Amino acid sequence: MADVIDDVQAIPQHYDELMCATSTSFSPRTQQWIDTMFESSMQETPSAFFEISDIALDGSRIEEIIDDSMMSGLDSSAYHPDAGSFHFPSCSPNTLINTSVGCGPGSGITAADNTVPSDAVMLLKHYQTAVLQLLTPFRHSKTPWHVLFIPHAKNCLAALTLGESIDCASLCLFYGILAISAFSMAGLSQSSIWLDQARRYKQQAREFGKSMLKSAYNIPKRAKYKSILMALLTLVQVSMVTGNRDQTECYFLEAEKFIRLRGLNRKKSRKVRLLHHCYAFERILHESTFVESINSSHRLHVREAVETSGLAIFQDNMSFRLGTWSDLDQDMKRVKGQEEGENDLHLEYPGVWSATLYPEIFGVPETWLFLISLVIRLAREKDTAQQAGASDDLSAKDFLGRAKAIERCIKQMRQPRSIDHCADPAVENMLDAMRNALSIYFYRKIYDLDPSLLQQRVERVRDCLLKCNPTDSSAVYGSARLLWPVLIAASEATNPEVQASFALWLKGAAERSGLRLFGGYIEQPRADLEREGHVF
Repeated sequence: MADVIDDVQAIPQHYDELMCATSTSFSPRTQQWIDTMFESSMQETPSAFFEISDIALDGSRIEEIIDDSMMSGLDSSAYHPDAGSFHFPSCSPNTLINTSVGCGPGSGITAADNTVPSDAVMLLKHYQTAVLQLLTPFRHSKTPWHVLFIPHAKNCLAALTLGESIDCASLCLFYGILAISAFSMAGLSQSSIWLDQARRYKQQAREFGKSMLKSAYNIPKRAKYKSILMALLTLVQVSMVTGNRDQTECYFLEAEKFIRLRGLNRKKSRKVRLLHHCYAFERILHESTFVESINSSHRLHVREAVETSGLAIFQDNMSFRLGTWSDLDQDMKRVKGQEEGENDLHLEYPGVWSATLYPEIFGVPETWLFLISLVIRLAREKDTAQQAGASDDLSAKDFLGRAKAIERCIKQMRQPRSIDHCADPAVENMLDAMRNALSIYFYRKIYDLDPSLLQQRVERVRDCLLKCNPTDSSAVYGSARLLWPVLIAASEATNPEVQASFALWLKGAAERSGLRLFGGYIEQPRADLEREGHVF
Protein backbone atom coordinates (compact mmCIF):
# COMPACT_ATOMS: atom_id res chain seq x y z
CA MET A 1 0.00 0.00 0.00
CA ALA A 2 3.04 2.28 0.32
CA ASP A 3 3.19 2.38 -3.49
CA VAL A 4 -0.40 3.52 -3.62
CA ILE A 5 0.32 6.32 -1.18
CA ASP A 6 3.25 7.46 -3.31
CA ASP A 7 1.26 7.26 -6.55
CA VAL A 8 -1.80 9.05 -5.23
CA GLN A 9 -0.74 12.16 -3.35
CA ALA A 10 -4.23 12.81 -2.22
CA ILE A 11 -4.48 14.52 1.12
CA PRO A 12 -4.67 18.28 1.74
CA GLN A 13 -2.06 19.48 4.21
CA HIS A 14 -4.54 21.40 6.36
CA TYR A 15 -5.98 19.28 9.16
CA ASP A 16 -8.59 20.23 11.71
CA GLU A 17 -7.30 19.01 15.06
CA LEU A 18 -10.64 19.15 16.83
CA MET A 19 -11.09 15.95 18.80
CA CYS A 20 -14.39 15.43 20.60
CA ALA A 21 -15.12 12.76 23.17
CA THR A 22 -17.15 9.81 22.03
CA SER A 23 -19.15 7.23 23.90
CA THR A 24 -16.36 4.68 23.48
CA SER A 25 -14.05 4.22 26.48
CA PHE A 26 -10.43 3.22 25.94
CA SER A 27 -7.37 3.00 28.13
CA PRO A 28 -5.29 6.13 28.87
CA ARG A 29 -2.53 5.03 26.49
CA THR A 30 -5.08 4.69 23.70
CA GLN A 31 -6.39 8.19 24.27
CA GLN A 32 -2.83 9.55 24.40
CA TRP A 33 -1.99 7.82 21.16
CA ILE A 34 -5.07 9.26 19.45
CA ASP A 35 -3.85 12.78 20.18
CA THR A 36 -0.56 12.19 18.36
CA MET A 37 -1.45 9.80 15.54
CA PHE A 38 -2.64 12.43 13.05
CA GLU A 39 0.32 14.81 13.11
CA SER A 40 1.92 13.72 9.85
CA SER A 41 1.21 15.86 6.78
CA MET A 42 0.32 14.81 3.26
CA GLN A 43 0.34 16.52 -0.11
CA GLU A 44 -2.65 17.82 -2.06
CA THR A 45 -5.11 15.74 -4.07
CA PRO A 46 -5.01 15.85 -7.88
CA SER A 47 -8.31 16.86 -9.46
CA ALA A 48 -8.45 14.31 -12.26
CA PHE A 49 -11.92 12.87 -12.81
CA PHE A 50 -12.53 9.16 -12.75
CA GLU A 51 -15.97 7.94 -13.79
CA ILE A 52 -16.59 4.82 -11.72
CA SER A 53 -19.13 3.52 -14.19
CA ASP A 54 -17.98 -0.06 -13.99
CA ILE A 55 -18.73 -0.54 -10.30
CA ALA A 56 -20.92 -3.60 -9.95
CA LEU A 57 -20.81 -4.34 -6.27
CA ASP A 58 -22.93 -7.07 -4.73
CA GLY A 59 -24.65 -8.09 -7.93
CA SER A 60 -27.28 -10.26 -6.34
CA ARG A 61 -30.38 -8.40 -5.25
CA ILE A 62 -31.83 -11.30 -3.31
CA GLU A 63 -32.44 -10.34 0.30
CA GLU A 64 -30.76 -12.54 2.84
CA ILE A 65 -33.10 -13.05 5.81
CA ILE A 66 -31.41 -14.11 9.00
CA ASP A 67 -33.75 -15.40 11.69
CA ASP A 68 -31.31 -16.86 14.20
CA SER A 69 -30.91 -16.07 17.86
CA MET A 70 -29.80 -12.47 17.61
CA MET A 71 -32.74 -11.35 19.74
CA SER A 72 -32.51 -14.04 22.38
CA GLY A 73 -32.06 -11.44 25.10
CA LEU A 74 -35.33 -9.63 24.41
CA ASP A 75 -38.33 -9.86 26.68
CA SER A 76 -40.63 -12.26 24.84
CA SER A 77 -43.69 -10.61 26.30
CA ALA A 78 -42.79 -7.28 24.76
CA TYR A 79 -41.54 -8.36 21.34
CA HIS A 80 -42.86 -10.50 18.56
CA PRO A 81 -40.72 -13.65 18.10
CA ASP A 82 -39.69 -12.50 14.61
CA ALA A 83 -38.99 -8.89 15.52
CA GLY A 84 -35.28 -9.47 15.83
CA SER A 85 -34.69 -10.91 12.40
CA PHE A 86 -33.08 -8.57 9.92
CA HIS A 87 -32.76 -8.40 6.16
CA PHE A 88 -29.36 -7.91 4.61
CA PRO A 89 -28.55 -7.81 0.87
CA SER A 90 -26.52 -10.86 -0.03
CA CYS A 91 -22.77 -10.56 -0.20
CA SER A 92 -20.57 -10.85 -3.23
CA PRO A 93 -19.14 -14.40 -3.11
CA ASN A 94 -15.78 -13.26 -4.41
CA THR A 95 -15.06 -10.75 -1.65
CA LEU A 96 -16.30 -12.35 1.55
CA ILE A 97 -14.41 -11.31 4.65
CA ASN A 98 -14.05 -13.66 7.59
CA THR A 99 -15.67 -12.01 10.60
CA SER A 100 -16.43 -15.11 12.57
CA VAL A 101 -14.83 -13.59 15.66
CA GLY A 102 -17.59 -12.65 18.10
CA CYS A 103 -18.42 -9.05 18.97
CA GLY A 104 -18.85 -7.39 22.31
CA PRO A 105 -17.42 -7.67 25.80
CA GLY A 106 -15.53 -10.88 26.40
CA SER A 107 -15.26 -11.62 22.70
CA GLY A 108 -14.19 -8.29 21.21
CA ILE A 109 -12.04 -8.13 18.12
CA THR A 110 -8.46 -7.02 18.67
CA ALA A 111 -5.49 -6.20 16.47
CA ALA A 112 -4.55 -9.85 16.65
CA ASP A 113 -7.79 -10.68 14.82
CA ASN A 114 -7.75 -7.75 12.41
CA THR A 115 -4.77 -6.24 10.58
CA VAL A 116 -4.59 -2.46 10.90
CA PRO A 117 -4.89 -0.97 7.38
CA SER A 118 -1.69 0.81 6.40
CA ASP A 119 -3.62 3.54 4.59
CA ALA A 120 -6.13 4.17 7.39
CA VAL A 121 -4.66 7.46 8.65
CA MET A 122 -4.49 8.87 5.14
CA LEU A 123 -8.05 7.81 4.32
CA LEU A 124 -9.44 9.22 7.56
CA LYS A 125 -7.74 12.52 6.81
CA HIS A 126 -9.14 12.56 3.28
CA TYR A 127 -12.61 11.80 4.61
CA GLN A 128 -12.40 14.63 7.14
CA THR A 129 -10.80 17.27 4.93
CA ALA A 130 -12.47 16.48 1.59
CA VAL A 131 -15.47 14.16 1.76
CA LEU A 132 -17.19 15.85 4.69
CA GLN A 133 -17.31 19.11 2.76
CA LEU A 134 -19.93 17.50 0.52
CA LEU A 135 -22.32 16.79 3.39
CA THR A 136 -22.65 20.22 4.97
CA PRO A 137 -22.78 23.78 3.62
CA PHE A 138 -20.95 25.00 6.72
CA ARG A 139 -17.22 25.42 7.07
CA HIS A 140 -17.00 24.80 10.81
CA SER A 141 -16.08 21.58 12.60
CA LYS A 142 -19.17 21.17 14.77
CA THR A 143 -21.25 18.99 12.45
CA PRO A 144 -22.34 15.49 13.56
CA TRP A 145 -19.67 14.00 11.30
CA HIS A 146 -16.92 16.03 12.96
CA VAL A 147 -18.05 15.56 16.56
CA LEU A 148 -19.33 11.97 16.40
CA PHE A 149 -18.26 9.91 13.39
CA ILE A 150 -14.65 11.03 12.96
CA PRO A 151 -13.66 10.77 16.65
CA HIS A 152 -15.26 7.32 16.86
CA ALA A 153 -13.31 6.14 13.80
CA LYS A 154 -10.07 7.51 15.27
CA ASN A 155 -10.68 5.71 18.53
CA CYS A 156 -11.29 2.51 16.60
CA LEU A 157 -8.01 2.87 14.73
CA ALA A 158 -6.16 3.55 17.97
CA ALA A 159 -7.67 0.50 19.64
CA LEU A 160 -6.78 -1.74 16.70
CA THR A 161 -3.23 -0.42 16.64
CA LEU A 162 -2.74 -0.99 20.36
CA GLY A 163 -4.42 -4.39 20.37
CA GLU A 164 -7.41 -3.39 22.48
CA SER A 165 -10.86 -4.97 22.25
CA ILE A 166 -13.42 -3.31 19.98
CA ASP A 167 -17.01 -4.12 19.06
CA CYS A 168 -18.39 -4.88 15.61
CA ALA A 169 -20.39 -1.65 15.45
CA SER A 170 -17.21 0.41 15.72
CA LEU A 171 -15.46 -1.74 13.12
CA CYS A 172 -18.44 -1.39 10.78
CA LEU A 173 -18.26 2.40 11.03
CA PHE A 174 -14.47 2.39 10.71
CA TYR A 175 -14.33 0.31 7.52
CA GLY A 176 -17.36 2.11 6.10
CA ILE A 177 -15.60 5.46 6.39
CA LEU A 178 -12.45 3.98 4.85
CA ALA A 179 -14.56 2.65 1.97
CA ILE A 180 -16.17 6.03 1.26
CA SER A 181 -12.81 7.77 1.36
CA ALA A 182 -11.21 5.13 -0.87
CA PHE A 183 -14.04 5.41 -3.43
CA SER A 184 -13.40 9.16 -3.51
CA MET A 185 -9.68 8.56 -3.98
CA ALA A 186 -10.43 6.14 -6.81
CA GLY A 187 -12.51 8.74 -8.60
CA LEU A 188 -10.00 11.53 -8.11
CA SER A 189 -6.97 9.50 -9.18
CA GLN A 190 -8.49 7.15 -11.80
CA SER A 191 -6.82 4.36 -9.84
CA SER A 192 -8.13 0.81 -10.10
CA ILE A 193 -6.00 -0.02 -7.05
CA TRP A 194 -7.99 2.42 -4.93
CA LEU A 195 -11.22 1.11 -6.43
CA ASP A 196 -10.37 -2.46 -5.44
CA GLN A 197 -9.38 -1.30 -1.98
CA ALA A 198 -12.66 0.60 -1.61
CA ARG A 199 -14.61 -2.51 -2.55
CA ARG A 200 -12.75 -4.55 0.06
CA TYR A 201 -13.38 -1.99 2.77
CA LYS A 202 -17.04 -1.79 1.84
CA GLN A 203 -17.39 -5.55 2.09
CA GLN A 204 -15.66 -5.57 5.48
CA ALA A 205 -18.04 -2.88 6.73
CA ARG A 206 -21.03 -4.90 5.52
CA GLU A 207 -19.81 -8.08 7.19
CA PHE A 208 -19.16 -6.35 10.50
CA GLY A 209 -22.57 -4.71 10.16
CA LYS A 210 -24.19 -8.10 9.75
CA SER A 211 -22.42 -9.40 12.86
CA MET A 212 -23.42 -6.24 14.73
CA LEU A 213 -27.12 -6.68 13.95
CA LYS A 214 -27.08 -10.24 15.23
CA SER A 215 -26.58 -8.88 18.75
CA ALA A 216 -27.96 -5.34 18.41
CA TYR A 217 -31.08 -6.10 20.44
CA ASN A 218 -29.45 -8.34 23.05
CA ILE A 219 -29.85 -7.64 26.74
CA PRO A 220 -27.37 -6.81 28.16
CA LYS A 221 -26.31 -4.81 25.13
CA ARG A 222 -22.92 -5.47 23.57
CA ALA A 223 -22.52 -2.08 21.90
CA LYS A 224 -23.86 1.35 22.76
CA TYR A 225 -26.91 2.74 21.00
CA LYS A 226 -24.98 5.59 19.37
CA SER A 227 -22.28 3.23 18.08
CA ILE A 228 -24.79 0.94 16.37
CA LEU A 229 -26.79 3.80 14.87
CA MET A 230 -23.64 5.51 13.59
CA ALA A 231 -22.60 2.22 11.97
CA LEU A 232 -25.98 1.86 10.25
CA LEU A 233 -25.89 5.47 9.03
CA THR A 234 -22.37 4.87 7.69
CA LEU A 235 -23.64 1.85 5.74
CA VAL A 236 -26.39 4.08 4.33
CA GLN A 237 -23.75 6.59 3.29
CA VAL A 238 -21.55 3.92 1.67
CA SER A 239 -24.43 2.58 -0.40
CA MET A 240 -25.52 6.09 -1.42
CA VAL A 241 -22.11 7.24 -2.64
CA THR A 242 -21.72 4.05 -4.69
CA GLY A 243 -25.18 4.38 -6.24
CA ASN A 244 -26.58 1.12 -4.84
CA ARG A 245 -30.23 1.95 -4.11
CA ASP A 246 -31.18 -1.59 -3.08
CA GLN A 247 -28.62 -1.55 -0.27
CA THR A 248 -29.55 2.02 0.64
CA GLU A 249 -33.16 0.95 1.14
CA CYS A 250 -32.07 -2.03 3.25
CA TYR A 251 -29.90 0.00 5.60
CA PHE A 252 -32.49 2.75 5.95
CA LEU A 253 -35.07 0.19 7.06
CA GLU A 254 -32.70 -1.45 9.54
CA ALA A 255 -31.82 1.99 10.93
CA GLU A 256 -35.52 2.86 11.24
CA LYS A 257 -36.28 -0.35 13.10
CA PHE A 258 -33.37 0.15 15.47
CA ILE A 259 -34.36 3.77 16.21
CA ARG A 260 -38.00 2.89 16.80
CA LEU A 261 -37.27 -0.12 19.02
CA ARG A 262 -34.29 1.26 20.92
CA GLY A 263 -34.15 5.03 20.45
CA LEU A 264 -37.53 6.75 20.65
CA ASN A 265 -38.62 5.40 24.04
CA ARG A 266 -35.56 6.74 25.85
CA LYS A 267 -34.20 10.01 27.12
CA LYS A 268 -32.36 11.51 24.17
CA SER A 269 -29.08 13.33 24.56
CA ARG A 270 -28.06 15.99 22.09
CA LYS A 271 -25.78 13.51 20.32
CA VAL A 272 -28.62 11.00 19.93
CA ARG A 273 -30.88 13.72 18.53
CA LEU A 274 -28.17 14.73 16.06
CA LEU A 275 -28.07 11.15 14.78
CA HIS A 276 -31.87 10.93 14.57
CA HIS A 277 -31.94 14.14 12.52
CA CYS A 278 -29.24 12.80 10.18
CA TYR A 279 -31.28 9.65 9.61
CA ALA A 280 -34.62 11.42 9.10
CA PHE A 281 -33.27 14.01 6.65
CA GLU A 282 -31.75 11.43 4.32
CA ARG A 283 -34.66 8.99 4.74
CA ILE A 284 -37.33 11.52 3.76
CA LEU A 285 -35.39 12.51 0.63
CA HIS A 286 -34.92 8.81 -0.16
CA GLU A 287 -38.66 8.24 0.28
CA SER A 288 -39.49 11.13 -2.06
CA THR A 289 -37.94 9.33 -5.03
CA PHE A 290 -38.81 5.78 -3.99
CA VAL A 291 -40.86 4.01 -6.67
CA GLU A 292 -40.70 0.39 -5.55
CA SER A 293 -43.41 -1.32 -3.52
CA ILE A 294 -44.12 0.30 -0.16
CA ASN A 295 -45.29 -3.15 0.96
CA SER A 296 -42.05 -5.02 0.31
CA SER A 297 -41.25 -7.93 2.61
CA HIS A 298 -38.55 -5.92 4.35
CA ARG A 299 -40.85 -2.95 4.98
CA LEU A 300 -43.59 -5.23 6.25
CA HIS A 301 -41.06 -6.94 8.53
CA VAL A 302 -39.96 -3.64 10.09
CA ARG A 303 -43.56 -2.47 10.47
CA GLU A 304 -44.58 -5.71 12.19
CA ALA A 305 -41.56 -5.68 14.50
CA VAL A 306 -42.37 -2.17 15.73
CA GLU A 307 -46.14 -2.60 15.92
CA THR A 308 -45.88 -5.80 17.97
CA SER A 309 -43.39 -4.19 20.35
CA GLY A 310 -46.01 -1.94 21.91
CA LEU A 311 -43.87 1.15 21.21
CA ALA A 312 -45.62 2.45 18.09
CA ILE A 313 -48.29 4.32 20.06
CA PHE A 314 -45.88 7.19 20.73
CA GLN A 315 -44.55 7.42 17.17
CA ASP A 316 -45.50 8.72 13.73
CA ASN A 317 -47.04 6.57 11.00
CA MET A 318 -44.47 4.13 9.61
CA SER A 319 -46.12 3.87 6.18
CA PHE A 320 -45.85 7.57 5.32
CA ARG A 321 -49.64 7.90 5.30
CA LEU A 322 -51.34 11.26 5.78
CA GLY A 323 -52.06 12.48 9.31
CA THR A 324 -55.40 13.63 10.69
CA TRP A 325 -54.92 17.40 10.55
CA SER A 326 -57.82 19.47 9.23
CA ASP A 327 -56.60 23.09 9.34
CA LEU A 328 -52.98 23.01 8.23
CA ASP A 329 -52.55 26.79 8.33
CA GLN A 330 -53.44 26.86 12.02
CA ASP A 331 -51.70 23.60 12.90
CA MET A 332 -48.44 24.90 11.43
CA LYS A 333 -48.44 27.57 14.17
CA ARG A 334 -48.94 25.04 16.96
CA VAL A 335 -45.97 24.58 19.29
CA LYS A 336 -44.85 20.96 19.60
CA GLY A 337 -43.90 19.53 22.96
CA GLN A 338 -40.60 17.77 23.56
CA GLU A 339 -41.97 14.22 23.30
CA GLU A 340 -43.87 14.92 20.09
CA GLY A 341 -40.97 16.80 18.53
CA GLU A 342 -38.44 14.07 19.33
CA ASN A 343 -40.63 11.10 18.37
CA ASP A 344 -42.15 12.48 15.15
CA LEU A 345 -39.35 10.72 13.29
CA HIS A 346 -40.57 11.22 9.70
CA LEU A 347 -42.30 14.57 10.33
CA GLU A 348 -45.96 13.58 10.11
CA TYR A 349 -47.41 16.21 12.43
CA PRO A 350 -47.51 19.97 11.68
CA GLY A 351 -46.24 22.44 14.21
CA VAL A 352 -43.22 24.37 15.41
CA TRP A 353 -40.46 22.66 17.38
CA SER A 354 -37.91 25.13 18.67
CA ALA A 355 -35.36 22.39 19.44
CA THR A 356 -35.13 21.13 15.85
CA LEU A 357 -31.57 20.60 14.60
CA TYR A 358 -32.10 20.61 10.82
CA PRO A 359 -31.01 24.26 10.39
CA GLU A 360 -27.89 23.60 12.44
CA ILE A 361 -26.90 20.40 10.61
CA PHE A 362 -28.09 20.93 7.05
CA GLY A 363 -28.85 24.66 6.84
CA VAL A 364 -32.54 24.10 6.04
CA PRO A 365 -35.66 24.88 8.10
CA GLU A 366 -37.64 21.92 9.39
CA THR A 367 -40.67 23.33 7.51
CA TRP A 368 -39.04 22.52 4.17
CA LEU A 369 -38.47 18.88 5.10
CA PHE A 370 -41.92 18.63 6.70
CA LEU A 371 -43.57 19.83 3.48
CA ILE A 372 -41.70 17.19 1.47
CA SER A 373 -43.00 14.62 3.94
CA LEU A 374 -46.55 15.96 3.48
CA VAL A 375 -46.29 15.74 -0.31
CA ILE A 376 -45.08 12.13 -0.03
CA ARG A 377 -48.01 11.28 2.24
CA LEU A 378 -50.67 12.99 0.12
CA ALA A 379 -49.27 11.37 -3.03
CA ARG A 380 -49.62 7.95 -1.40
CA GLU A 381 -53.25 8.74 -0.54
CA LYS A 382 -53.72 9.58 -4.19
CA ASP A 383 -52.11 6.31 -5.28
CA THR A 384 -54.28 4.37 -2.84
CA ALA A 385 -57.42 6.04 -4.17
CA GLN A 386 -56.48 5.05 -7.71
CA GLN A 387 -56.19 1.38 -6.80
CA ALA A 388 -59.23 -0.74 -7.51
CA GLY A 389 -61.24 -1.58 -4.44
CA ALA A 390 -59.51 0.92 -2.15
CA SER A 391 -61.85 1.65 0.73
CA ASP A 392 -59.91 3.99 3.03
CA ASP A 393 -58.97 6.67 0.53
CA LEU A 394 -59.76 10.39 0.80
CA SER A 395 -62.72 11.81 -1.06
CA ALA A 396 -61.91 14.06 -4.00
CA LYS A 397 -63.05 17.06 -1.95
CA ASP A 398 -60.81 16.17 1.00
CA PHE A 399 -57.87 15.47 -1.30
CA LEU A 400 -58.15 18.83 -3.08
CA GLY A 401 -58.64 20.62 0.23
CA ARG A 402 -55.45 19.15 1.64
CA ALA A 403 -53.57 19.75 -1.60
CA LYS A 404 -54.54 23.43 -1.53
CA ALA A 405 -53.46 23.69 2.11
CA ILE A 406 -50.03 22.22 1.34
CA GLU A 407 -49.71 24.45 -1.72
CA ARG A 408 -50.37 27.55 0.42
CA CYS A 409 -47.70 26.50 2.90
CA ILE A 410 -45.18 25.97 0.12
CA LYS A 411 -45.89 29.44 -1.26
CA GLN A 412 -45.67 31.03 2.19
CA MET A 413 -42.48 29.28 3.23
CA ARG A 414 -39.77 31.79 3.96
CA GLN A 415 -36.17 31.55 5.07
CA PRO A 416 -36.09 31.62 8.91
CA ARG A 417 -34.51 34.98 9.78
CA SER A 418 -33.77 33.96 13.36
CA ILE A 419 -30.95 31.66 12.22
CA ASP A 420 -27.69 33.57 11.96
CA HIS A 421 -25.99 31.30 9.46
CA CYS A 422 -28.73 31.95 6.89
CA ALA A 423 -26.91 35.22 6.15
CA ASP A 424 -24.32 33.09 4.34
CA PRO A 425 -24.94 33.67 0.59
CA ALA A 426 -24.08 30.05 -0.20
CA VAL A 427 -26.65 28.74 2.28
CA GLU A 428 -29.24 31.22 1.04
CA ASN A 429 -28.58 30.11 -2.54
CA MET A 430 -28.97 26.46 -1.54
CA LEU A 431 -32.28 27.22 0.19
CA ASP A 432 -33.55 29.02 -2.90
CA ALA A 433 -32.81 25.94 -5.02
CA MET A 434 -34.51 23.70 -2.47
CA ARG A 435 -37.66 25.82 -2.31
CA ASN A 436 -38.06 25.86 -6.09
CA ALA A 437 -37.41 22.12 -6.30
CA LEU A 438 -40.07 21.55 -3.63
CA SER A 439 -42.60 23.43 -5.78
CA ILE A 440 -41.69 21.33 -8.80
CA TYR A 441 -41.99 18.16 -6.75
CA PHE A 442 -45.42 19.16 -5.41
CA TYR A 443 -46.96 20.10 -8.75
CA ARG A 444 -45.73 16.96 -10.47
CA LYS A 445 -46.60 14.52 -7.68
CA ILE A 446 -49.95 15.95 -6.64
CA TYR A 447 -51.41 17.74 -9.68
CA ASP A 448 -49.39 15.95 -12.38
CA LEU A 449 -48.81 19.33 -13.97
CA ASP A 450 -47.29 19.32 -17.44
CA PRO A 451 -43.51 19.94 -17.24
CA SER A 452 -43.79 22.80 -19.75
CA LEU A 453 -45.63 24.80 -17.08
CA LEU A 454 -42.82 24.32 -14.58
CA GLN A 455 -39.88 25.56 -16.63
CA GLN A 456 -39.65 28.87 -14.81
CA ARG A 457 -39.00 27.06 -11.55
CA VAL A 458 -36.63 24.62 -13.28
CA GLU A 459 -34.61 27.57 -14.55
CA ARG A 460 -34.53 29.11 -11.08
CA VAL A 461 -32.87 25.98 -9.75
CA ARG A 462 -30.42 26.13 -12.66
CA ASP A 463 -29.71 29.79 -11.87
CA CYS A 464 -28.86 28.87 -8.29
CA LEU A 465 -26.25 26.45 -9.61
CA LEU A 466 -24.80 29.09 -11.92
CA LYS A 467 -24.18 31.34 -8.93
CA CYS A 468 -21.67 28.78 -7.71
CA ASN A 469 -18.29 29.31 -9.36
CA PRO A 470 -17.39 25.85 -10.76
CA THR A 471 -13.68 26.68 -10.56
CA ASP A 472 -13.90 27.64 -6.89
CA SER A 473 -12.75 24.83 -4.62
CA SER A 474 -15.22 26.02 -1.97
CA ALA A 475 -18.08 25.16 -4.34
CA VAL A 476 -17.84 21.61 -3.06
CA TYR A 477 -19.29 22.62 0.31
CA GLY A 478 -22.78 21.17 0.64
CA SER A 479 -22.79 19.71 -2.88
CA ALA A 480 -24.62 16.61 -1.66
CA ARG A 481 -27.38 18.84 -0.28
CA LEU A 482 -27.95 20.28 -3.77
CA LEU A 483 -28.27 16.86 -5.39
CA TRP A 484 -31.98 16.47 -4.58
CA PRO A 485 -33.07 19.82 -6.09
CA VAL A 486 -30.82 19.21 -9.09
CA LEU A 487 -32.35 15.80 -9.82
CA ILE A 488 -35.91 17.05 -9.26
CA ALA A 489 -35.42 20.01 -11.60
CA ALA A 490 -33.26 18.24 -14.19
CA SER A 491 -35.80 15.45 -14.61
CA GLU A 492 -38.41 18.04 -15.68
CA ALA A 493 -36.19 20.27 -17.83
CA THR A 494 -37.31 20.48 -21.47
CA ASN A 495 -34.78 23.01 -22.79
CA PRO A 496 -31.58 21.29 -24.05
CA GLU A 497 -29.43 24.16 -22.79
CA VAL A 498 -30.92 23.89 -19.31
CA GLN A 499 -30.43 20.13 -19.37
CA ALA A 500 -26.80 20.68 -20.34
CA SER A 501 -26.36 23.07 -17.40
CA PHE A 502 -27.51 20.43 -14.95
CA ALA A 503 -25.26 17.83 -16.56
CA LEU A 504 -22.32 20.23 -16.32
CA TRP A 505 -22.94 20.81 -12.62
CA LEU A 506 -23.14 17.07 -11.95
CA LYS A 507 -19.92 16.51 -13.88
CA GLY A 508 -18.17 19.25 -11.92
CA ALA A 509 -19.38 17.86 -8.60
CA ALA A 510 -18.19 14.40 -9.63
CA GLU A 511 -14.77 15.74 -10.62
CA ARG A 512 -14.32 17.53 -7.31
CA SER A 513 -15.54 14.64 -5.16
CA GLY A 514 -14.59 11.53 -7.14
CA LEU A 515 -17.86 9.90 -6.07
CA ARG A 516 -20.43 8.05 -8.12
CA LEU A 517 -23.05 9.88 -6.05
CA PHE A 518 -22.80 12.59 -8.73
CA GLY A 519 -21.11 10.91 -11.69
CA GLY A 520 -23.80 8.24 -12.00
CA TYR A 521 -26.35 10.81 -13.17
CA ILE A 522 -24.33 12.63 -15.80
CA GLU A 523 -26.22 12.89 -19.11
CA GLN A 524 -28.61 10.11 -18.16
CA PRO A 525 -31.76 10.40 -20.25
CA ARG A 526 -35.07 10.99 -18.51
CA ALA A 527 -36.19 7.41 -19.18
CA ASP A 528 -33.19 6.06 -17.28
CA LEU A 529 -33.80 8.39 -14.35
CA GLU A 530 -37.44 7.39 -14.23
CA ARG A 531 -36.66 3.68 -14.37
CA GLU A 532 -34.14 4.04 -11.56
CA GLY A 533 -36.54 5.91 -9.33
CA HIS A 534 -35.42 9.53 -9.55
CA VAL A 535 -38.47 11.10 -11.16
CA PHE A 536 -42.16 10.55 -10.86
